[in-house]
Amino acid sequence: MTISQSTPTNDDIRAVYSAIVDYHNNLVQTRFTVAGLVLAANGFLAGAFFQPGIHDFPRITILVLGMILAIICWLLELRTYQLLDNLGMRGLALEKRIGISNELGFFSLMEHQPIRPRLMLTHVRLPSNKVTRYFVSHSFGIGLLYPIIGLFWLLMLVLYRVGA
Repeated sequence: MTISQSTPTNDDIRAVYSAIVDYHNNLVQTRFTVAGLVLAANGFLAGAFFQPGIHDFPRITILVLGMILAIICWLLELRTYQLLDNLGMRGLALEKRIGISNELGFFSLMEHQPIRPRLMLTHVRLPSNKVTRYFVSHSFGIGLLYPIIGLFWLLMLVLYRVGA
């Protein structure tokens, strides 16, 4: 049985575009939810780790669990970033195909922010260049969160073993 490929209609393309925007937004929401849950879980683990009177095995288990959690969530973040990047490229291509202008396109806005970032509590605007866009981004902040948590647990493991 052969399946014939028909040319998609504008309604089909708009439906795909809408689905991509929805998927993008859901991934962004999931990304922040995971980051919040990881911070809460690590707070719980840190509270348990620093409890007085805990024996070696549970304490080391907490350390290892903290490192494993950080690695798993970092890998999830890498995949989520890749998916968001792919959705952004596909969304931009669909905006061009549909004829949505750069001023109105969702993915055009995500790629080219018209308002430069501002230092909090001031009116100072940062320059609009690749370096600023890289460091002043959710991707950089969330991508840095998991390695820092992993390094914290690794440092705690080293310090605990040295003190033992």
